[in-house]
Amino acid sequence: MKTVEIDATRCANPKEFARLLHEAIQAIPGHGSSIEAFVDSMVFGTMSELSPPYTIVVTGDLKPPVRAFAADLSNAIGQARLERRTRRGDDVEVVLKVG
Repeated sequence: MKTVEIDATRCANPKEFARLLHEAIQAIPGHGSSIEAFVDSMVFGTMSELSPPYTIVVTGDLKPPVRAFAADLSNAIGQARLERRTRRGDDVEVVLKVG
């Protein structure tokens, strides 16, 4: 499994974190910055070029809003994987870990 590390120390807000995450997943132009947009790309395979399986590890001294966004995204990815298993009968190995 591929591991991609993102140092989010310098991110002052979720928008800056989203820019780093766009780079990490190789988002195509027009990709959104919401949790839903990242879940679509990472779990359902639209709008990004990085192919599963992979783990994204978020490191650094995270500002509270960035930590909250990353944690919410991690939880949303887990829920979407469960939904995919339930509806489609398959899984996609994508994980976002907040260090």
